[in-house]
Amino acid sequence: MKDALKLLCTGDFHLGRHPSRIPDSLDGPKLSPTSVWLSIVQNAIDSDVDAVVIAGDVVDQENRYFEAYGAFEDGISRLHEEEIPVVVVAGNHDADVLPEMIDNLDFGTLQFLGRDGEWERWTLERDGEPLAHFDGWSFPSEHVYESPLDEYDLPKVDGVPHIGVLHADLNSRKSQYAPVQSRALRDTSADAWLLGHIHSPAIQIDSQPLALYSGSPQPLDPGEQQTHGPWTITISQAGKVRAEQVPLASVRYDHISVDVSGAGDAEEVASILSEEITERVRSELDTSALEVSLIRVRLTGRTDAHSALVDQHRSMERELKFNEDSVSIRVESIEVDTRPAIDLEALSEGDNAVAYLAGLLLEIENGDPHENYPDLIDGSLAAMHKAHNANAYTPLRRETELDEPDEADAIECLEQQARVLLDTLLRQKEGTA
Repeated sequence: MKDALKLLCTGDFHLGRHPSRIPDSLDGPKLSPTSVWLSIVQNAIDSDVDAVVIAGDVVDQENRYFEAYGAFEDGISRLHEEEIPVVVVAGNHDADVLPEMIDNLDFGTLQFLGRDGEWERWTLERDGEPLAHFDGWSFPSEHVYESPLDEYDLPKVDGVPHIGVLHADLNSRKSQYAPVQSRALRDTSADAWLLGHIHSPAIQIDSQPLALYSGSPQPLDPGEQQTHGPWTITISQAGKVRAEQVPLASVRYDHISVDVSGAGDAEEVASILSEEITERVRSELDTSALEVSLIRVRLTGRTDAHSALVDQHRSMERELKFNEDSVSIRVESIEVDTRPAIDLEALSEGDNAVAYLAGLLLEIENGDPHENYPDLIDGSLAAMHKAHNANAYTPLRRETELDEPDEADAIECLEQQARVLLDTLLRQKEGTA
């Protein structure tokens, strides 16, 4: 007989979406959130958990209803056959569609909590005795500006664990997605809060109660780095709460910074990069479920290959391909933040174009180019504003919510272009010498 409560916690599936930036040659159904959801179902069955908890955003958007419905029903049906209950709340993405979907599913083991933004409790029983209370709240609409905890008043029942299930924006002062504060969680009687909304896993293990963002079980874009998957929550008879991630994601996004100082050409940089990526994969990636690893690279350091990297980094992105066991590794993007292997101090002496560019780069490196180059910075910023607001980019602005460029962006752009121009001038000078 079990002597502890064992849960599998997940959420933010966004069924209907697909991980971005996957190369066409590697893409397929195995990389979809639907596939990972069914892996979670199988893990719950194999692990003999007492319940599965889903903290909202099962469906990505209302227009993905039919795409999500079949996959969700399939998983719930399999859990129902094994008599594993599922506790679920609605998030901001599926506030309208999830209640409708659940109303169309006839499974007595499926418990939807917090309809219409009203706190609701469901009690899990074992052999006719209460095993745990689940207190849940669901988004009544896409936007909620007040903390749901302001209305939380369900009483504590001694001797039985309390689990709070909530889709919310933790520690955000101003948010349209149910802002809550950590101290408000601590003021409740819950033993653990299982949270949705943030796609990257995050856990407050030193707090009482435990607060866990399980994150998206399958990462959906390069901003969602590190290991992903559901979490096993175990609460002992003594009330001790333990959380452990189950790495079931088939996609992983990562970011590495590689110093290529001293590299003589782009080929040598590619070799250095290959070694770094291979070492990263071997040392950090759990390959039990992983199919694809996409790595965003930042190149740093002073190198003679700087200009070649600026010109060739796009082709390097396409050509660098690795395999480590069964994992396909691809470079998602390369940011060239290298510098020419030159003595800027020496070059800045004089009154020619080379000295001007070297002086600009030195002041940017020192962090204050405003005193001697204010007009250049203002001109760069004005040009970036003009490009940003061009009519041709209106659809892109709507889809990506690009921020308006600021002075820091202008300085970064100046630095990149000054490095390329300086290197070009020096090569021209060498060619005429």
